[in-house]
This record gives sequence, C-alpha cells and structure tokens, in this order.
Amino acid sequence: MKRTAIITIITLILSCQKTKTEIYFYPSKEIYKNSQLEKIDLDSTLLDFKYFTDNSGDFPYTEKRISVEFIDEKGIKKCVIPAKYDSALYKQKNVLVIKSDSIMVDNTYSIIKLKQILKRHFTNNGNDIEYSDSPDKAIVELNLKSDTNGKELKRVLNNLTNIFDEINNETKDSLELKLFFDYDGSYY
Repeated sequence: MKRTAIITIITLILSCQKTKTEIYFYPSKEIYKNSQLEKIDLDSTLLDFKYFTDNSGDFPYTEKRISVEFIDEKGIKKCVIPAKYDSALYKQKNVLVIKSDSIMVDNTYSIIKLKQILKRHFTNNGNDIEYSDSPDKAIVELNLKSDTNGKELKRVLNNLTNIFDEINNETKDSLELKLFFDYDGSYY
C-alpha cells in the first residue's frame, strides 16, 4: 500500500512539472533579447492598433519599443516586434502591404492568396520588379484601422506568422519577418 502511494505521488509530481513552451520571434530572437520592450499580451489587452503603431518605434531596433505577444492554436508563443512604417526609407517594391482582408502589391489580391504572394515576395530575389529585391530587404506592412482591437490583431498576426513559418520551413532558409504597423487612410 505504501509502495502504491509513493508511486502515485511521484507520478503526480512528474506530471505536474511545467512543459517548456516553444517561442517564435519576429523578426529575430537577437532583436528581442537586445531591446528594451513593453510586452503586450494580445490575449488580454484592451489596447487598440493605434496604440500598438504609435509605440512601435522605428528601424533599427534600438530605442524602447513594444512586443505584441500571443499563443497560437498549436500552443506556440509568438513575439512580434513591429516598427512604424516610414515610406521614405524603403523602396515600395520591398514592402508588401497587407490589410485585414487583402494584399496590396502589383494588383489587389484576396487574403486567401497570402501564402502565394508572401512566398513570392520573400523568394523573388529581384526577378519580378513588383516584389522585393531580396529576402533581407523584404518587409511586410500591416495596415489596419486604428481602432482594431487586440483580438482582431491576434487573428491577423496568427494567420500571417503561421503562413510565414510554413514558407520558412519550405524554403529551408532563415528568413526574418520584418513587420511594419500602419493604420487607417495610408493604403496604397
């Protein structure tokens, strides 16, 4: 009887130990570790997209900035460090603009084509003049309404990061998702 109780207690203790959560960083773990971040949990925040954008900061990642974080449907923690978009610093072809329901590039595409367009943007290497010169120069601008809430932003980022991760795995490359935030009437 004592033996059964001891085995049960040991089993309970071992099963209660916390499993380590997998964490993905966008654009990279190095930037995450080397930045002074205000971490915002999209699963519980009441803040809106205007706040996220206005507090994003600029590239390069040096000053205080935010990290929007969430757990996806697979239990993976995703940490996204966005920047504020400044069109004067980047060639338009290196920036892929995504609204909540469409993609603005050589044409307007439905968000359903996100994987195809995102893959073309990151793997183009200057072949098509409408897409990025190289994976290092490829940037994604997320352009949403300023009053978009954390729940909606999580839905959009979850879709974007999942598709980006698929492309990264398919290309067997170490692509970085550099993400700009911009809001309201700034659509192309």
